[in-house]
Amino acid sequence: HHNVRSVGPALTGKIQDLTGLVSDTLLHRTFGVVIATPGGQRPDDRHLVSSMAREHRFSLAVHTAQPVTADAWLVQTQDILARAAAIPPAQRRAEHEAWWREFWGRSWVHVTSRVGNQAAVTIPGNDYALRVGFDQHGQNRFLGEFARVSVWTRGLGEDQIAALAAGSRDLLPASAGAVGSWAATPGTELALGGADLTRAMTLEAWIKPEAMSTSGGRIFDKVTPGGADGFLFDTYPGNSLRFIVGREIHLKKDILTPGEWHHVAAVVDPEQGKIRVYHNGKPVAESTFETGNDAFVVSRAYALQRFVTACAGRGHYPIKFNGSIFTVPHAGSPGDADYRRWGPGYWWQNTRLPYLALCTSGDTEMMQPLFRMYAQDLLPLFVGRTQRYFGHDGAYIPECIYFWGAVFSESYGWQPAKEREDKLQTSGWHKWEWVSGPELAWMLFDYYDHTGDEAFARNTLLPFARAVIAFFDQHYQTVDGKLFMHPSQSLETWWDCDNPMPEVAGLHALAERLLALPESLASATDRTAWEAFRAKLPPLPTRTENGVEMLAAATRFADKRNCENPELYAVFPFRQIALGRPGLKLGTAALAHRQDRGHFGWRQDDIFMAYLGLAEDARKGLVTRARKRDPGSRFPAFWGPNYDWVPDQDHGGVLMKTLQSMVLQAEPVPAGDRVFVLPAWPSDWNVDFRLHAPHGTVVEGTYADGRFVRLQVTPESRRADLRLPGSEDRRE
Repeated sequence: HHNVRSVGPALTGKIQDLTGLVSDTLLHRTFGVVIATPGGQRPDDRHLVSSMAREHRFSLAVHTAQPVTADAWLVQTQDILARAAAIPPAQRRAEHEAWWREFWGRSWVHVTSRVGNQAAVTIPGNDYALRVGFDQHGQNRFLGEFARVSVWTRGLGEDQIAALAAGSRDLLPASAGAVGSWAATPGTELALGGADLTRAMTLEAWIKPEAMSTSGGRIFDKVTPGGADGFLFDTYPGNSLRFIVGREIHLKKDILTPGEWHHVAAVVDPEQGKIRVYHNGKPVAESTFETGNDAFVVSRAYALQRFVTACAGRGHYPIKFNGSIFTVPHAGSPGDADYRRWGPGYWWQNTRLPYLALCTSGDTEMMQPLFRMYAQDLLPLFVGRTQRYFGHDGAYIPECIYFWGAVFSESYGWQPAKEREDKLQTSGWHKWEWVSGPELAWMLFDYYDHTGDEAFARNTLLPFARAVIAFFDQHYQTVDGKLFMHPSQSLETWWDCDNPMPEVAGLHALAERLLALPESLASATDRTAWEAFRAKLPPLPTRTENGVEMLAAATRFADKRNCENPELYAVFPFRQIALGRPGLKLGTAALAHRQDRGHFGWRQDDIFMAYLGLAEDARKGLVTRARKRDPGSRFPAFWGPNYDWVPDQDHGGVLMKTLQSMVLQAEPVPAGDRVFVLPAWPSDWNVDFRLHAPHGTVVEGTYADGRFVRLQVTPESRRADLRLPGSEDRRE
């Protein structure tokens, strides 16, 4: 394929006043593959025919170049084939295997369980009573009659459900093995006696709905109304059957007949990996999830996600969060396997997630495409756009950009910037969301701390960090000696803010790390400027609810539009509130009071829990995430679609970082340079691991039955910086 024309870069450059700043990365881009086989025949331009033989060898050379003519591309690609052919196949195979051996030897996390085969944690838990006929607010009443309701803490099989449906509507005897069987009326709270409904369950009932209802009513309810922190079984919409577990919805429409008795059941069965809804003994809706030992499923998920990242992470451009290079046809797709929800561009909050685990896994070379595009190739455009739009120095990174740097057209709008007083995008979704700059600078620092690459620090990290600092320093006014960040927003969630937590925490973290640089990288002038900037930063926002102080999304926040938890960005990624640092209770209180919850897609609850040292909470979230794969895909690491697409790289990126953070958390200079080992580790899991920390440090160990069987640190001088389980300074 050869691009003989290009529209996007020039058009968006003209509309967004980026002419002279945008490079056309599409015009004359040429890509394709040359396929060859010894003795092959080419009957036409679309077929290659090999001769009859017991052995065949096909060579495929895939190549992309820009700008280049089609003829020049062919010469280059044939040269690739020729150079490969000059190397004996056995040597190529050996080198291929050697690369992967080195890759898998860099790092690993292998988890095993001390208590045998554990069931999956698939059902969100809460402290609500299990109610029949009403929701937790006394609303959504079921209109009709109940004969009996019954609950099990295991998943009944299809034959067992069919037998219940074929029997009487009387209460079940104790021998049925249920937690209980009740003659219920709407509003009944079932006495479960402490039964655990977070791993497996069966709910069954005989119901007789009244006249046709447009709203439906609750059969069973154990969830915050409108939330995703539990489950419900109801007849919404109308006389349908709907079973919601967390954010998973299983629906069979218009199946109930008013005035008739129906047997209904909902089953979560970890042993079979099934969630099913039954009507009169027959399954009418179902989904699947991963089965097997929790520890094994987590270990496999981590290893396979790392494999997928390695396959996609060595190209010229960053990994696409919405499908990577492995997009597949999906039932929800309006097109073919090339379709990606949220389009072909880059969304920073999504793009970063597959990269956040790479320093700890030792796969730092795979971060280069991300750094190349954002911090090197596009930095002049970011600086130029800031000057043209605001008339001051520095750089901000919009949330949604094409890979040539322009904002998505549907976000920016079609009125030319030169005709506007407000040159920013018209869409409010990311208009003042600028955490991408501090966050990318934080990741550049992580790379430098792990590799010690001073040339990278001089040529990439420092120019980018200076531009970020300059933007915030010059863009916002100073009130009472402190920056007042308004207008601003806190991620996509809160649209009307003062001093949003992600930017405030990120700038505190960035200033702290800049001031810790060695004298060889930072001049006295630099330090004076950075100290002055840090002194201008407002404190981390907090709020008080029912007498409890906690982190806040911003100093003032309003107009909620999405379901992120920006208040917890002080915990991760910016580690202003974390193990070994003051204010840990502010983070745990914010986590406990967060409005939105979940363990899938780009949600970061699992990582927050690990960074706050909450081992059991982190484990539950991680297991739920590791088991949630696309039911239409056989490969266990094809996550999604979730918020994004299949395979969802945000889901897998959070999974990797969560498990790593349960095993190892490194504290950046100047906070103390400590390395916390097993800071959020469940008491009934064993682990064998090798992970990386700053300053070329590798920590490798085996932890079994509550103690270290083996613990190796390279270099040995770093052993004094380790903080093992039980260390006094892990919490402050």
